[in-house]
Amino acid sequence: MGKGDEAVVFKARPNTVTHKEPFRPKKEARTPLVVQPFKLSTERRALEQQEFDQRVTEKEALRIKMEEEQRRERKEEKEITRMQQEQVHSAQPIRRYKPVTVKKSEVPLTVPHSLNF
Repeated sequence: MGKGDEAVVFKARPNTVTHKEPFRPKKEARTPLVVQPFKLSTERRALEQQEFDQRVTEKEALRIKMEEEQRRERKEEKEITRMQQEQVHSAQPIRRYKPVTVKKSEVPLTVPHSLNF
């Protein structure tokens, strides 16, 4: 038997487990665990979604308000330009009437005479 053969030979150790007392876990004298409140990710996401929806509605309301303001300003500008157009004086054309012909009266002239008092 050489060096390599000694490593291959099996030799059992004596059984000491059967003579010992079995393992029993020891109870520790510590306080029970305190349950702490927790937050679920779904609740957090629901809050974030609610805040996002609120911001979206605020932006939408602001956009509608701005559009209404722009529409009102455009309407006022159109009204102002219309009023300016009405204020501009434009000459009225000369109307063409039938020409007037003067004819001599056939009634004799009145002869004046003084009053007697």
